[in-house]
Formats: sequence, C-alpha cells, structure tokens
Amino acid sequence: MSYLRLDEVERVAHATVAALLRAGIRSCLVGGMACSIYGNQRVPSDVDIVCLADKYTQSELKAILVATDPNFYTVASKDPLATYRVLWYRMGLRRCKVDVLSPGIMNIPSVPLPRIAYRKSRSDLPLMPFLPLLLLKLQAWMDHGEAEKLYLRAKQYVDVRDIDELLELAVAKYNIDLKKDGKWLPESFVRAAAKRVKAYVRSFPESAEHWRVIGFKV
Repeated sequence: MSYLRLDEVERVAHATVAALLRAGIRSCLVGGMACSIYGNQRVPSDVDIVCLADKYTQSELKAILVATDPNFYTVASKDPLATYRVLWYRMGLRRCKVDVLSPGIMNIPSVPLPRIAYRKSRSDLPLMPFLPLLLLKLQAWMDHGEAEKLYLRAKQYVDVRDIDELLELAVAKYNIDLKKDGKWLPESFVRAAAKRVKAYVRSFPESAEHWRVIGFKV
C-alpha cells in the first residue's frame, strides 16, 4: 500500500472526531497527526486518538465507530496471540489505521475538556496539549528502545525526529513552560518524564538546552 498523503490522514482524523462526537464522546488527537498540526514536518501514517470517556472499553469504542460511520471496519490482528481487532478507515481503494486510546493506557493523562488544544490556523481538530504530547513521544522513544521486537526498536529513529522538531517548536513557537503548562498533569507522569528527559539528554546532549528552557533539570 502506498503512503498516505497528509490531507488523507487529516480527513480520517476529522471523520473519527465527528463519529465520536455523534456518539457523545469528546476526544483529542495524539501521535503523529497531532505533531503535524502543531508544526512537525513528518506526514503521519495513521491516526491516534484519545477518547475522553471512561465508561467504554477500547473494543466498545471501535464498535461505536463502526456502527456510526460505515467507512470504519475492523480486521483481526496479524499477531496470532492478540485478542483485539485492528480498526481501519476506508477511502476508496486506500485505507488508514486508527488507534483508539483511553486515558490510563500507556500512561496517557486524562485531559480536562477546557485543556483540549486547537490550532485554528491549521485545523479545527482537538489536540492533546503540547507538553504532554511531547512527553508521550519521549515515553514512546524509551519504550521502543527497550522493546524486544526489531520493528519496534526501529521506530526510535522516527521518535527522535519527532521529539527534536517538537523541542524546537516548544521553545521557538509555543513558549512551553513546565511549571505553567504542566501544573494540571499528574505528578507521577511528570516525575517519570523527568527521568526520561535525562536519559534522552545522555543520548542526545545537544537537546539539553531546549529541555532546560522548558523547565527540566538536565
């Protein structure tokens, strides 16, 4: 399957947000699509979305999307041991994977509705606030580096590119400040991030000044 264009992935993001809203579920984008809207140059390959409703399982959320929009469908995972189904959105002969997440999964913080971010100049899509998005990318970098499977470890290269671009944006464009922008985040989330920042700086010393400007001790 050929790579998707940015406008195609963004179309799927809009469809996912709209379908969830029709079901009364608020959401926000994370992952590559959110990074792109904030200003990263990499074209995302899929849509990652956090559903801000704690009464549904991931399977139920996928079922809601399939029932709400006929372009959504699920297929069995390629992993023979997996019990979950993979959610896709069809666009004619092309398709885009959609990862439906909930707060708590992979340490994703629950975002208060007033904290949901929007970039009106680019899109009206709801976004994870910039700081936790950056710190979740940092978590992915560490998790991929510790993974046993080779294809997961290989994702670190993409993680580093995303993190470095986000760091530049954090300082030059968004003036991210840990004390101001992180005051609503769980302390455990911030503490874990602080340890990952030090590990990242050990691997990439040139990133130290950006982390320091944001407010982390390096």
